[in-house]
Amino acid sequence: MKKIIVFLITSILTLSSFGQKDKNQFIGLNLLQLPSSTLNMNYSIENKPFLTSVIDFGYAFGYSKKYDLIGTALTPNIKISDGYLLDKQLGGYLKFGGYYNFRKGYYKHDFFHVGLFLTNSIVYENGFYLPPGDLTPSSYDTKIKHMVYLVGINSSIGYEVEITNRLKANIDFQLSFPSSNYLNLYSYSNFIPGMGFKDTDNMWFPMLILNLKYKLDTDRHLRED
Repeated sequence: MKKIIVFLITSILTLSSFGQKDKNQFIGLNLLQLPSSTLNMNYSIENKPFLTSVIDFGYAFGYSKKYDLIGTALTPNIKISDGYLLDKQLGGYLKFGGYYNFRKGYYKHDFFHVGLFLTNSIVYENGFYLPPGDLTPSSYDTKIKHMVYLVGINSSIGYEVEITNRLKANIDFQLSFPSSNYLNLYSYSNFIPGMGFKDTDNMWFPMLILNLKYKLDTDRHLRED
């Protein structure tokens, strides 16, 4: 119940800042969200030159080493014989938060920023639990599947650049800290949509994000207040 109350309060406070016509509004997507394969969309508003509010949602197919271009540099990849063999790790997420922009006015289009977000994730896992020494699933193995809900805090640091008058790009390095409920996930191969993947039991999940966003407004708002 407490998680539901926190989710509802955060949703109301965040959504109340959206839809303001006198602010620069953007719709975007993450071209890269590593190390995972994720489809997502995000909506942001420049409330002030130094403050950008963001709502982000997506569906993650999971982590796959054959698509992992730089994942080994972000998080340790180790082999642990813990008896779990997972076929599927997937789910969705909803993220609220924003960036503090290191600029004094809208006239500065390229700048550093830091971010803080609250992420709500649902993880679905499906696979087998194998007896010690048995590397091949069989009808005698125990099938496992469950769904886990997690809340996490995401911190990020990145840089925003203007490509055209209406097109911008952000590149961010993000560290996520989920609630202790992540320990309910099977195996050490922990994957959390919107937070990342890692092969150890440490309570931090790294991600590298490249976001492309398009300005919805026809005119550039230059309010400095």
